[in-house]
Amino acid sequence: MTSNINPKTIFTGDNLPIMRGMNSESVDLIYLDPPFNSNANYAAPIGSEAAGAEFKDTWTLNDVDAAWLDLIETKHPALNRVIHAAMTNSDKSYLIYMAVRLLEMHRILKDTGSLYLHCDPTMSHYLKLVMDSVFGKVNFRNEIVWKRTNAHNDSAVYGCIHDTILYYSKGDSLTLNEQYQPYSDE
Repeated sequence: MTSNINPKTIFTGDNLPIMRGMNSESVDLIYLDPPFNSNANYAAPIGSEAAGAEFKDTWTLNDVDAAWLDLIETKHPALNRVIHAAMTNSDKSYLIYMAVRLLEMHRILKDTGSLYLHCDPTMSHYLKLVMDSVFGKVNFRNEIVWKRTNAHNDSAVYGCIHDTILYYSKGDSLTLNEQYQPYSDE
């Protein structure tokens, strides 16, 4: 299907209402950098270009639209089991929030499309299972580890020094434009 959005468009903010207005099977590539379920609230520093911007990365079942849960329970039983395996209500709320958006992303991706989901070790294990439920385990292509130069958590025995990018395709015939630079003669 043809796209009803301009190519190379970057969206910010909550993507759910935007995706619901998009044509099915019209997107080639999605990179997603969602909240991480860090259990913290964030605000841009005064004096920065984003001053005044803030978001909460804490989750409760009050944050979840009951229609989302009904959709998952009735139409996606495997996904529902993954969500209910989460240990806390906060984790379940976050996974429901993410699952509804990932279902929309699956709908709008072309059969040759790919999705890259940026997450951290807090929820990457659950998000992998959610992605397996939505995209199919066979469409998992790779886990990319993004190593930081410094740990964010100096109080931990082993500092948290990486994020994860989960790479999935929608189908078997994915488009991958490899980026490389030829070796020099040296």
